Amino acid sequence: MSIKAYVLINTAIGKTAEVAKTVSRIKGVKKLDVIMGPYDIIIEVEAKDHDELSDVVLTKIQTIKAIRHTMTCPVVKMQEEKKAGKGKSVKA
Repeated sequence: MSIKAYVLINTAIGKTAEVAKTVSRIKGVKKLDVIMGPYDIIIEVEAKDHDELSDVVLTKIQTIKAIRHTMTCPVVKMQEEKKAGKGKSVKA
């Protein structure tokens, strides 16, 4: 069973697009969105265990020079997807 976490990333001014491109290539990054607010990017990371998650965050993400700060939010309970009407899916 794998674990999942969301990582919020704050980048240096003007470097968000560059960081997003670099981070999107990292093994384990399943989704990436550029956002507004105190953080610039949010990513969804999947790993086989906490050691692998730590490795991804500490050695692959936090070492990118244009990243100023990260916040890692491990998922403690994953919800199953359920089908909603007209082909839409929702989290239960």
